[in-house]
Amino acid sequence: MFQSDNKQSSLGTILAPEIDIKGDINVSGNIIVYGTVHGNIISNGTVNTAKGSVIDGNIKAQATFISGEVNGDVDVDNKVVLGPSCKLTGNIKASIITMEEGANFDGMCSMLQIKEPQVEKINTSSQ
Repeated sequence: MFQSDNKQSSLGTILAPEIDIKGDINVSGNIIVYGTVHGNIISNGTVNTAKGSVIDGNIKAQATFISGEVNGDVDVDNKVVLGPSCKLTGNIKASIITMEEGANFDGMCSMLQIKEPQVEKINTSSQ
């Protein structure tokens, strides 16, 4: 039914609209939420919340795209996108924050500095 080809799949986990979870979710990859989660979501990948979804808890991930309702803090290493149907009640901590027209946000933002790789200068002169 599904074929695997040594490439890393970006599909991840999908929670259908009829799903109602009470408890925290830990995923090693990406997750798309169409249903309801009463708990925190922790992901090493991207968290997507669809229009009509509800999350009563915090989100910790690499990136997050919010189109549903989130009642909790969002802490990501990279980018947060608040879509036009988003309703976020909580604080955001991210390197990049994008808020589209129509998004509803009630909270505070903390912008993280993007960490640039440190380059060490090497002395190439002969002695």
